[in-house]
Amino acid sequence: MRLFMENDEQERPRIELIPMIDVMFFLMVVFIFLSISLIKLEGVPLDLPKASASRMAPKGKIIHISVMKDGSLFLQKKKVDLTRLEKDLKALPDNRSGQSQIVISGDADSRLQRLIDVMNLCNRLGFDNLSIQTRDH
Repeated sequence: MRLFMENDEQERPRIELIPMIDVMFFLMVVFIFLSISLIKLEGVPLDLPKASASRMAPKGKIIHISVMKDGSLFLQKKKVDLTRLEKDLKALPDNRSGQSQIVISGDADSRLQRLIDVMNLCNRLGFDNLSIQTRDH
């Protein structure tokens, strides 16, 4: 009778871990690539001017200033005028240490004088690391 019971017992089903780990890894990689593709740049929408070669080596904090087509200014995403821009830039703690980088984004149809005014203000306040954002053509 004992022999009969041993043959009748079946193995319990097991969960195979290797295929499950493969599927989870694949899903994780897909999720990471989708997340990276959904990241948007900080700032307001602009029609940037074109440039053939551009290079930017960021160091420290990046401060975005946008010059719109109508001459209005944005610091990060907040609309400011030139005097308010000066006050806000003075309030930054590390403006004289050279650790901040200012990236100026100007609309392709904006007035050049407004861009020069912003650059002069930044230089006067001690910001030496200025960049102008363009797009490749």
